[in-house]
Amino acid sequence: MSRITHRVLLLGGAGQLGSAIQELAPGSWSLHAPTSSALPLQDADALHRTISQFAPQVVINAAAYTRVDDAETDEAGVMRVNRDAPAALSALCAAAGSRFVHLSTDYVFDGAQAPYAPSAVTAPVNVYGRSKRDGESLVLRANPHAVIVRTSWLHSGGGTNFVGNAVRTLLAGTSMRVVDDQVGAPTTASTLAEAVIGLAQRTDITGIEHVTDSGVASWYDVARCVLDTLRQAGAVASDVTVTPVSTEAFPRPARRPRVSLLDTHGTRARLGLVPPHWREGVMRSTTQWLARARAEKRDHG
Repeated sequence: MSRITHRVLLLGGAGQLGSAIQELAPGSWSLHAPTSSALPLQDADALHRTISQFAPQVVINAAAYTRVDDAETDEAGVMRVNRDAPAALSALCAAAGSRFVHLSTDYVFDGAQAPYAPSAVTAPVNVYGRSKRDGESLVLRANPHAVIVRTSWLHSGGGTNFVGNAVRTLLAGTSMRVVDDQVGAPTTASTLAEAVIGLAQRTDITGIEHVTDSGVASWYDVARCVLDTLRQAGAVASDVTVTPVSTEAFPRPARRPRVSLLDTHGTRARLGLVPPHWREGVMRSTTQWLARARAEKRDHG
């Protein structure tokens, strides 16, 4: 088995996953993580120059258009970023002999027959999901040796995610109403980063892999875990609450899968990955967000 520990090009380095990869990357990696403004994913010529000059053994694409509701009225934009650009990048990697690791999502499924194996038939229910599904197909067509990593409900102590939004809302003393009929596997960016780093070095693994933390939760469960963690820290008043509601209580432009669970057993076995339970991860992210909020409060008197 060959292990690649040389030059790695990371796209989307400023996001949750990109930040975690940079934090956890092996010391033997020479990691190049240009900003999206310095190296736009849609700029095929710039990507070609960068790959030619940097000559990476591995390219990791953690960049994506993730505004699910906006995608409903911006199909051309989301398809350029999530379908066309990864396809072009995959072809560049194939030509350069670079290993390509591409990030995807549970939203390629409709949520009707979960948990989904990597080989399960895709059936996205919104434009964002279709863009990621089509991107997967074109990535593998251009480069059969590429690896696609699907995940779900990503969160961390930074960036933009549900846990951070919940912390800010609850710390402000505002109670929340949160849907309890959409379920999935909340996943820490560090779990996903560990798996991506492992897959980047495993040239014997190709195709589609699934990575999430363990357990099952609704969005209400996640918000309730955030509230419980903040209460244990003495950070919220007793009258701040989280109330479960149905999806119909919050009409949104894009449909969401009701059951968003991925079968991760094969990937865990291949990588020797033991992910934490989702509750442990959410508690950790909540604690990080709380520490950040308290530091900002101190800094501003």
